[in-house]
Amino acid sequence: MTATKILIVEDESVVAIDIQDSLMHLGYDVPFIVDTGLDAIKTAQEFSPDLVLMDIHLKGDMDGIEASEHIYRKLGIPIIYLTANADEATYARAKLTGPFGYLLKPFREEELHTTIGIALYKHQVDQEKEEQEQRLTTILQSIGEAVIVSDHESKVTFINPVAEEITHWKSLEAIGEKVSTIVPILSDATLLPTTHPADNALKSLSTVVMPENILLETKGHSRIPIALTAAPLKDRKGKAMGVVTAFRDMTDHKQARELLIRNAFYDSLTTLPNRALLIDRLNQSLERVKQYANDSFALLFVDIDRFKMVNDSLGHPCGDQLLLAIGKRLRQNLFATDTVARFGGDEFAILLEHVYDNKMASEVAARINHVLQQPFLVEGQTVYTSASIGVVLGSAKYQNADDLLRDADIAMYRSKEQGKSCFTVFEPSMYAQVKGLLQLENDIRDAIANREFEVHYQPILALSTQEIVGFEALVRWRKPGQGLISPGVFIPVAEETGLIVPIDWWVMDEACLQMRFWQQQFPSSPPLTISINISSKHFAQPSLVEQVRQVLEKTGLPPQSFKS
Repeated sequence: MTATKILIVEDESVVAIDIQDSLMHLGYDVPFIVDTGLDAIKTAQEFSPDLVLMDIHLKGDMDGIEASEHIYRKLGIPIIYLTANADEATYARAKLTGPFGYLLKPFREEELHTTIGIALYKHQVDQEKEEQEQRLTTILQSIGEAVIVSDHESKVTFINPVAEEITHWKSLEAIGEKVSTIVPILSDATLLPTTHPADNALKSLSTVVMPENILLETKGHSRIPIALTAAPLKDRKGKAMGVVTAFRDMTDHKQARELLIRNAFYDSLTTLPNRALLIDRLNQSLERVKQYANDSFALLFVDIDRFKMVNDSLGHPCGDQLLLAIGKRLRQNLFATDTVARFGGDEFAILLEHVYDNKMASEVAARINHVLQQPFLVEGQTVYTSASIGVVLGSAKYQNADDLLRDADIAMYRSKEQGKSCFTVFEPSMYAQVKGLLQLENDIRDAIANREFEVHYQPILALSTQEIVGFEALVRWRKPGQGLISPGVFIPVAEETGLIVPIDWWVMDEACLQMRFWQQQFPSSPPLTISINISSKHFAQPSLVEQVRQVLEKTGLPPQSFKS
């Protein structure tokens, strides 16, 4: 282990040599002895001793205190003063240089050894502390967040480059200013100043986390959304020494969040609220009417008539422009408190706030229909359209938005059935009817699976001879427990749902097989024929002829005996 190297600065050579002998006896390395302040500075610069023993009174114009101040400030070498003169003025001057020890001559070897040991240890601790502070400063300087340190009076003592960039305050300008001056905080909602979080952290001695809805006003008076945390600095006794304020610019985050919200809750074409946002607002309105019985609202479900024809004939770009124009016209003819949403495709939904009865809602629906009947100019083309509107009054009886939308949709389809370009106010009987039709559809599906249908045969007579020349196949439904169901009840539902297709094929198969049996049992010339009614839906199928051919081949019925 290398011995500690000590420089002795002493104007009395006998004393200097005596100290040198003592130090060497104690195991220290003492290569140099000088007797002036200038020599002390020069030797310290050249050889970098670990410690300087400095006599206060030296030869030349510079005393030991002046030389020590230079050596410690410039070189960081610890100083122990040696003096035979302990007057108050000299002692006061010496203290200003931050000495690591102060020995009065004469002193004992043990006293010298102890003082040197304490000085070296204190210097080591100071160096470690300085290095730690330097590491911390480097970290704070290079960290990605803005950091400002303030003292117990909330005055700035440190500001890192990121904080300088965000606040537009330079370090030299900011040091000594109040942290609330460098980082003024405003409410995003009111744009008014708020109590500064650094002051709150200093008073409460606890970390303060500010919500994201705050703004920082820069030195140039621009306003930036930030997220901020203020944490107190405490001494060993828990007393506040200052605050570390860390914050970051949330502009990009806020813009990304706003974009996410737009994508999630607004229609990309019209920028109107979409289905998700409408449902959220409907649920809010429902909660409100449940709390306040005298409040109410209405929902209008708007389907644009003949939009498909416009879209197909003029093209999708024109269709999009028409939807944009419709959305704009709807928005212009409603109150700011109302919500116009694009529900999807050519459907819009309108939430009318503070509508208390069907009369008020009907007046708005009539006005909407009127404004939509006015011509639209789309890319130089005049386009006429109208709307089928379903109206439902919101009330506490509804559990959720989906039930409201269901009833408005039912009323809208009733408007379409009545010839379009009109509105219909929902009535509970409409839902009962729709529910009954849905149940009927399910029953028809079960009837197909359970073979509940049967074919009745209507004879066809030749007028001239009154003889039977063929039969017409008529489908009938014998429902267990109810008997025969009128075709007028189930045929329209089967047509609408497409279930008529499998029913027709079953009838064709059964009737052709039965006719072939009768032809064989009752031969005639010409042979008996079978007439089978076929839904128009079959003619949209390219395989219609092939399927009929397969039925005839399977049953053996001659093609000339089949009529439809």
